[in-house]
Amino acid sequence: MTSASRPPLAPGARPVVGHSIDFLRDPLGSLDGWGQAEEPIVRLRIAGRSVCLVTDPSAVQRVLATDAADYRKAEIVRERLGTLQGGSLVLLEGEAWRERRQLLQTGFTSEHVAAMGSHTTEYATEMVDSWPTDRPVALAEHARDLSLALLARALFGLDLRGQDTPIHEAADDILARMDMQSVSTYLPEWVPTPTNRRFRRAVATLHDRLDETVARRAAADQPGTDLLATMLAADLPPETVRDELIAFLFAGFDSTATALACTLGLLAEHPDVQARLHRELDTQLDGRTPTPADLQELPTLDGIVRESLRLYPPQYLLFREPRTAVTLGGYRVDPGTIVVLPPWVLHRDERFWDDPSAFRPGRWLDSEGGRADRTGPEYAYVPYGGGQRYCLGARLADQVLRLVVAVVCQSRRLNLVGSLSVSAGPTLSVDEELAVDAPQRE
Repeated sequence: MTSASRPPLAPGARPVVGHSIDFLRDPLGSLDGWGQAEEPIVRLRIAGRSVCLVTDPSAVQRVLATDAADYRKAEIVRERLGTLQGGSLVLLEGEAWRERRQLLQTGFTSEHVAAMGSHTTEYATEMVDSWPTDRPVALAEHARDLSLALLARALFGLDLRGQDTPIHEAADDILARMDMQSVSTYLPEWVPTPTNRRFRRAVATLHDRLDETVARRAAADQPGTDLLATMLAADLPPETVRDELIAFLFAGFDSTATALACTLGLLAEHPDVQARLHRELDTQLDGRTPTPADLQELPTLDGIVRESLRLYPPQYLLFREPRTAVTLGGYRVDPGTIVVLPPWVLHRDERFWDDPSAFRPGRWLDSEGGRADRTGPEYAYVPYGGGQRYCLGARLADQVLRLVVAVVCQSRRLNLVGSLSVSAGPTLSVDEELAVDAPQRE
């Protein structure tokens, strides 16, 4: 047992309720405030739980990488996801996790991801061609539909463009159960709140529909290279296959949609950056549809996406808990404590970033306009997590973002209508009113 003291209590704690009210009212603003503390770790009390907020990159690295074996996914994550995807990689630990990870990563090799490039540009071109030129385009809606269609193709090998799917039907009710500003998020699932009742119905419907999809594909005995084919070939139980598909769909489509909408919104908000991207695309592609191979020659595009993920990391909080008492940043953290690693705070900390609130894609470029190796200290930039549990779909998400943004900006000029704002759901959520005017480029 370590003899170190517990981390200091963050300011603003109220009697009985601790920091709960402030966090429920304004999660992102509260994180910003607590992240200003001089100490690398502060202690919070939220919904009766003990929480440690970690804002030092070296301590984040210890949790995610160096001492990863001393930590596991936090109980709050297991509670929120157990009914939805209890048999998935997200919730596995130890040798079971390693075996499953090794299997699933065969579906995300560089070859498999590159093969999705043509589908990505095809779907993106269809989306842009459908956009009006005489009225605003609802970015959030189009980003969600496109992201879901692309993931369905990558995971299931299915073309679901223009169709209502079980995910469409269930997504809102399932995601509402995980909203950080919803009281139901902090209550047991059996408590009969309206949110919990809708959640249980949505999960049951989603399970039924995906069980049918898995059964049809298994009966057809069709070879394929998508993730569903990989899992069926490995003879995973049908319920496990279903849970993995749900995990990848919900981890992927919502976060990718947010990242895409934010990136396009930032370009619409910064016409000078958008103009630089137009010049790069015109010079390097000369009107050709971009391919995954082209992305290496588009450093401005790369910097734009990296900077968007810095300002608006969809996975804005990562959760762990120590298996036994540990010392972290010089403080004792007891088992059962929720350890929160906040990309939202790390990515905007002035200790690690010059002018951190500004959209400056050039920070990711070298003096000659090429890619810089890295900016900021290691683990101050963790949009996809880090260590051995680094996001399995990160390569696919990065490719999708770059190809879609390139396709959009080849043919359209984006002008922001209103302002870009986000809120704290299970991932960052873009304001549904986010819209752009998108006239054809001259």
